[in-house]
Amino acid sequence: MAMFCLCLASPTKLYSIGKWHAKWVALELQSTKKLRMESMMNRKIPVLLLILLVMLGACKLKRETKKEIKGNVKQDEGVDFIFSKMKASQLDFRTLSMKFQATVESDKDKSVTFNGNMRIVKDRAMWLSLSAILGVEAFRVIITQDSVKMINRLNKTYFKGDYQLINNLLKSPFDFDMLQALVTGNDFSYYENNIFKVGEDDLTYKISTLGRKKLKNYVANADDMDKVLVQDMWIAPGTFKIVRQQIKEISKQNSKVIIDYGDFEELGNQLFPKNVTVVVETEQKMSIFVKYEKVALDEEVTIPFTIPESYRPMEQQPPE
Repeated sequence: MAMFCLCLASPTKLYSIGKWHAKWVALELQSTKKLRMESMMNRKIPVLLLILLVMLGACKLKRETKKEIKGNVKQDEGVDFIFSKMKASQLDFRTLSMKFQATVESDKDKSVTFNGNMRIVKDRAMWLSLSAILGVEAFRVIITQDSVKMINRLNKTYFKGDYQLINNLLKSPFDFDMLQALVTGNDFSYYENNIFKVGEDDLTYKISTLGRKKLKNYVANADDMDKVLVQDMWIAPGTFKIVRQQIKEISKQNSKVIIDYGDFEELGNQLFPKNVTVVVETEQKMSIFVKYEKVALDEEVTIPFTIPESYRPMEQQPPE
């Protein structure tokens, strides 16, 4: 009977019913898409954290950065010469703030793209805010010398801990100084420089070491003592900026992190990489592409971070 009545309805009513149904389907699809995105974001909590920690760009892992390298490689330049030039060209700042867009791709999951804001107070704190759905903040992160804290606004939870979260994900021994250096394209400040070997190709200097350790004055604990890096860096001869580096821990030969820096632009009188790519190779492969926008140097910044009382601790920590 209901079908018979519907058939006899006026064309205007039929149009209204069809229009209402189309809107309902559209809303259902939008809601489903949002739930899927939230589910993916929740599964990728450690991935999203990593992305903003090591923040990087919009070019695939090809040596495309070489296209913009200027200058000639001079044969037989020593390690001391290259490191002195690198130090002189490093980004010097008091504070740094930028907007960015990041995409994460992994072997298991589809890619996810999100926007974010980052603020750095040199040697003190890195602050991140991430959004993926309609510009609404999904995650907020603050990293200091000895802690990592994160708010997940999607499910009203929080995380408070140390660098074990990051190191488990990357299978590499990162600390605040290393993360800050990776974000800015600088070298690690507190590690040995005297054990590198120098090589070159047609466009870059390459410096390599099989055992880079933290300087004794900056060793804080036993973990620092045991931390030994296998590291390769490719240096542009004209600017002496790092255009690629590969890092792994000597005790974990089956995992490595590869970082490419590209699209260098002037920031004040300095150069800053606007695009960076991070590839994490462990049992699985994950690629992170980040494009920096609206970068500001030495402006006053705030790093607000308060955990709401209604939020609960994360029940499951990211797996090792």
